[in-house]
Amino acid sequence: MNVDIENLSLEELVELHLKICKRIRELNRAKLSEKLENFEVGDKVYFKHEADTLTGTVIRVNKKSLSIRTEKGLWRVDPRLVTKFSLSSEAGNGRIQQLLETTTNLEK
Repeated sequence: MNVDIENLSLEELVELHLKICKRIRELNRAKLSEKLENFEVGDKVYFKHEADTLTGTVIRVNKKSLSIRTEKGLWRVDPRLVTKFSLSSEAGNGRIQQLLETTTNLEK
């Protein structure tokens, strides 16, 4: 798609800019919704915060984020930053049992 912006007036450029921004927001919302659909209450998850990897349990799927209970408290996290535990991805390094025990203890 080629758009010759050199011949557009200021008003036309502003209108084009607004349309582009609107489309980007729509695509970002769709991507966010798609990610949120992958999570359910009770899922065991992990995410990075600064130098730490925090593990926890999804306690609520919000409109734009996940509420996650961890050892360090409650967190609202963008779902694009959260990974759900899967036995195949973590089983090889032996951490799955330790991480699952940690998240299970949080529920008590």
